[in-house]
Amino acid sequence: SSPDRGLEQALRLLRPGGLMRIGLYSEQARRHVVRARELIAAGGYAPTPEGIRTCRAAIIARPDDALLARVARGEDFFSLSACRDLIFHVQEQRFSLPQIAGLLADLDLEFIGFEWPDTHAAARYRIRFPDDRALTNLDHWHRFEADRPDTFALMYQFWVRSRK
Repeated sequence: SSPDRGLEQALRLLRPGGLMRIGLYSEQARRHVVRARELIAAGGYAPTPEGIRTCRAAIIARPDDALLARVARGEDFFSLSACRDLIFHVQEQRFSLPQIAGLLADLDLEFIGFEWPDTHAAARYRIRFPDDRALTNLDHWHRFEADRPDTFALMYQFWVRSRK
């Protein structure tokens, strides 16, 4: 099932004006995972312990590929189960901020703001877009992320409010 359908189901439980926290993967920030999945498809690596080990060796053998090197630096790379979830996961959905803005508009949700594991991104955003005091302009955030594609490396984590 698609995340938007799941979100629609969850919204049925939300009271008018109610708040919901949402977490979605960023297309920009997950480009290293996409690159690893391309390698997996090209090499035909199976999601078995042996296939994962062989794939990890192939990734390590490609230090010239910055995106694959980034995968190899992550802590999930060294655990079979975490590596399988990271790069062999077949149902992961990734979003761009324009897609999220469209989804929120379609579902009549108000974007309240992002949650931040640190405040550096928000501080840099404020410098670039001082007119957005609430930090809620998703068009500005999209431009910011285009320049800093790892801003949402963990995922987009944000709050919305039901308008209904």
